Amino acid sequence: MSISLSRLDPDGADRQSLIGFFTNNDFPFHVRSEQWPVSQVEEMIDSGAFRSDDNDTFWLHDDNLGTLGCVRLEDLADDTPVFDLRLATEYRGRGLGASCLRAVTDHVFATMNVDRFEGHTRDDNIAMRSTFLRAGWSKEAHYRRAWPVPGQTPKDSVAYAILREEWKFGASVDVHWHDLPMFPPQIEEDVEYTSNSVPEAGELLELYRAVGWTAYTRDPASLHSSVMSSTHVVSARRDGELIGLARAVSDFGSIVYLQDVLVRPDHQTRGIGRELVTSVLKSFVGVRQKVLLTDTGPGQKRFYQSLGFSEVSESDGSEVRAFVKFR
Repeated sequence: MSISLSRLDPDGADRQSLIGFFTNNDFPFHVRSEQWPVSQVEEMIDSGAFRSDDNDTFWLHDDNLGTLGCVRLEDLADDTPVFDLRLATEYRGRGLGASCLRAVTDHVFATMNVDRFEGHTRDDNIAMRSTFLRAGWSKEAHYRRAWPVPGQTPKDSVAYAILREEWKFGASVDVHWHDLPMFPPQIEEDVEYTSNSVPEAGELLELYRAVGWTAYTRDPASLHSSVMSSTHVVSARRDGELIGLARAVSDFGSIVYLQDVLVRPDHQTRGIGRELVTSVLKSFVGVRQKVLLTDTGPGQKRFYQSLGFSEVSESDGSEVRAFVKFR
């Protein structure tokens, strides 16, 4: 499938086709979802809504299917253009959305000197939200009750974007959602502890390699993405060098999972691990369940028991069970 864009002439050759498109199709999840009256389309054409210094509009063509719909590029005078993509009724639900969005993205970055491209949709428009993700875009914002719906309570609006380097290299840049520090930087002896300041990918790889955690180091990109997505990350540094890290995943209400606690071998037995665990969990004091998995070494058992954790097993009369499944 090959999707191409052709710039339409709303004041000339394409005027009647544009009127026909908007008056013969409905557009679910748009602010105006029903078919447009001829007068409204004509008014928008005459006001420059489809072609001006700040807007431009293109037909979307498929080599085999013909004209699929149109896309209007907006805010062209800004650093971040946005778009309004509409497919004809007969072409929706056929998996064409992602290919169309990729074609529009290619056009924007190939012809415009911009570094990011943005789009918005309603939170309940699952098809469009899936289209964004399949086309390599990332969710950046969630605006509550910001999408007007005639006669109803406004819906939430969700914003997605793609950066030029993501388009160029085909790899998404992770958004660090949990970037608010849970505590200010603190120094214990000669070690500085920071909250939610995620180390660079190379630093993480070196630290995880130092402790022999090869299951993580085999996929450096996944490692960095996992740390970025954690609910709370605490880093330990000495003279600027990353020497330890702890991270947790939580819903902030019922459970917190202590995922990783690691300290470089040449800095172990100095109390750094204990400080990391205490610091990473301090924001979850009201959470009832604090859970972790670790290996079977006796040192690990003593360490976590000293921090108030209890081992769960069938042999000690416990009323709870711990289960894990590795792929």
